[in-house]
Amino acid sequence: MREILRYIPWYLSDFASLLTGPKRFMAQENTKAEEAFERSLAFLGGLLFLYLVALEPFAPSGTNLGMYAAKNGVIFLLTVSLYATALRLAWHLVGGKATVRSFFVTYAYFFSVVSVALGFFILLSVGVFKSLEPTLYAQCMPTIDRSCIDLFAESFPNSLALKVSVSIFGVGFAILSLWSFVAWGAYRELNALSKWRSFLALLITGVLAWPIVLIVSFIGQAIIG
Repeated sequence: MREILRYIPWYLSDFASLLTGPKRFMAQENTKAEEAFERSLAFLGGLLFLYLVALEPFAPSGTNLGMYAAKNGVIFLLTVSLYATALRLAWHLVGGKATVRSFFVTYAYFFSVVSVALGFFILLSVGVFKSLEPTLYAQCMPTIDRSCIDLFAESFPNSLALKVSVSIFGVGFAILSLWSFVAWGAYRELNALSKWRSFLALLITGVLAWPIVLIVSFIGQAIIG
């Protein structure tokens, strides 16, 4: 635990630099070769730690937390690997010139920021919902099925909690989308391609993302249940 705490200031510093200047930060990192690769792996490891900690409150009652963390860790690594493969393939198809190592450095940082930011807005949204609508939350969370979706739709017009919760997520998603658009330019510069080819790579990545979502979902259901 002491070793983990020692990395917190470094992690927060890099995270802040990524948020405020993703293209500049990633360009600087890719000039450091071996050191950049190791730092990006450590950054991704920090994301895994945060991910597992954030999931703990959602573990079903009576669950072995160690096994629960291990299973979710497998899903996390599978997700990281599949999206990295899809992204690498998309840029390769449009003529990308980045090396495997420099590409992974950029990907590790990009994936980490998107995941942390998205997780933050989801937890904030759910937290507000739980605080203002504890009864409805207890009925449907953390597992959401078809009946819960119908209940949410029925309750939404008269529920301030649901409106605030959805608004928080919507604003967060818009902010994250804007950041991702700016950060995508780091991939374009890394691959030395035009904006048109960059846009084409984005479209290909979007198409490849759908089967990945299904694969991760099916494997997640099989492992975690």
